[in-house]
Amino acid sequence: MVKTQQPPVSDLERTLVEVPGLDRGRQLCECDHGDDEAYAACGRKAKWRVSVDCVCGENHPRRVEILCSRCLRTLRETQDRDTITARRL
Repeated sequence: MVKTQQPPVSDLERTLVEVPGLDRGRQLCECDHGDDEAYAACGRKAKWRVSVDCVCGENHPRRVEILCSRCLRTLRETQDRDTITARRL
């Protein structure tokens, strides 16, 4: 029996495995449609990686979400457009 040797896994490949959202197949929208008691994800097919910058002056960290087109449209209606950066998945 011949043993096949697997090529070594590089540090880059290990890092890419840990990065969320990279080549993970079909991704679902993470927008919360629940109430105050429980989180309920939207569940539609996500198409956008959205970064939201806080402009309240409290230096909140940038928020990154994976959203469907409908939830992105809703977010743009409720937030200042300058604070949102959307990129296709």
